[in-house]
Amino acid sequence: MNRMIILAGWLVVFAAATACDGGGGGHQDVPIEGEDPVIDPQPDPDGVDIPPDETADPPAEEAETPADTIDDGDPADTVDDEEIPNPCPRLPGPADRDRAVVISRPYDASGGQASLFEVLTLSASGSLSASGPTFELGRGTLGEIAFTPDGIVGVAVNDDDGTIGVFTLDAAGTPTVVQARFDPGAYASRVIMDASGERVFVLSSQWADVGGGIYSVAIGCDGSPSTEGIVIAAKLPYTLDFLPGAAGRAVVASHDIAGSDPAHDVELLQWAVPPALVGGADAFGDDEAIVSSSAVTPDGLYHLVGDNSMFSGIPNRVAVSRILEGGMEAVQILTPIEDPVAIVISPHGNAGLVASGTGDALVVLGYDSSSVSTPFSNEGELAITSEAVALPGAAVMIERGSLMGRVLVAELSAVRQVQFDADGSVTDLGTTSFGEGLENIVGLIGVQP
Repeated sequence: MNRMIILAGWLVVFAAATACDGGGGGHQDVPIEGEDPVIDPQPDPDGVDIPPDETADPPAEEAETPADTIDDGDPADTVDDEEIPNPCPRLPGPADRDRAVVISRPYDASGGQASLFEVLTLSASGSLSASGPTFELGRGTLGEIAFTPDGIVGVAVNDDDGTIGVFTLDAAGTPTVVQARFDPGAYASRVIMDASGERVFVLSSQWADVGGGIYSVAIGCDGSPSTEGIVIAAKLPYTLDFLPGAAGRAVVASHDIAGSDPAHDVELLQWAVPPALVGGADAFGDDEAIVSSSAVTPDGLYHLVGDNSMFSGIPNRVAVSRILEGGMEAVQILTPIEDPVAIVISPHGNAGLVASGTGDALVVLGYDSSSVSTPFSNEGELAITSEAVALPGAAVMIERGSLMGRVLVAELSAVRQVQFDADGSVTDLGTTSFGEGLENIVGLIGVQP
């Protein structure tokens, strides 16, 4: 993806915002074949280069493919039908506690590139601090930071070079950098944590012939990463969503994965070894979409995917597909929704929220699972009771405890809190602002589970 377009847009918009209190710019993913360095889609899992003329098969004990280490939904790995206990189970922390919220700050005071991250504190009552300890990884401008279920290990994409950064947080929220720039075996675009916390899946949103696909990186007990290799090759895999309550199933927004129909842009996979195609759908009905975001409803019935292409001439939109036992079915398109850079669905299963980046808005969705043809409705922009929305980006949500349904949205130089309520209402709770300097622009965001 062309991150330089995003960065330039943010700087221009920030300058305009500080001058006239307005906003604009673009969060745009542009798939350009050959833009990123060519990466071997099947790297040697041991990191040892094999000479071209060496054709002998490896010893049997080394012939295991990287994908053989992937969690397929079983509670423990097995060897010779004997269970091997997890040496460091990543058990969730208390549902009600102070949580760390980690953000990146991709610019310095002069507008130059920066690699600074900051740890804020979200209290059990929902109060967010305006400052906290800082540390440096690579540079992250837009997206989510993935956490292990216990909230100890965080993983972020360094979008200046396609590596990933790994850090840990202790009980007091003090950060320790494990590895600032780790090569996952491909050019990283997005990271998704496995439910076990034993590994993180890395999406490389390129064409398959230059390394596009889903890769696996194991996470050691001390947080140290190690490559496990490619899980499955794919053309432009933009998003990956695991289905709640359906261990071993996931929806990928991509093309040409596991022998899929070339017309399909969303695919349901059985997350086995290797993942197997169940079925897919042509969610948008054309080949013009550039995927920016996705989400699955908590009941596992629907998948939503955003298109923020600025080149197609088609208004930006969110496509809805029904998830079936044997595949997927396109059912609805919500349009226009400008630049849908993030989608979150209420854990109560009755509403949704779309961050409209260049639209400077948060769009509320109604959700009625009983409506077969139109399960979602566009309820318009969220009523704002605090400062105006400015270039919203990634959005992360707390799914348990007294703050269940609390959404944190990374904005231009602030973090906004929004609440999904049990009755389907969505409420703006205001922002924690960091000031007008370029060094206060917010990039990535993540919250401990």
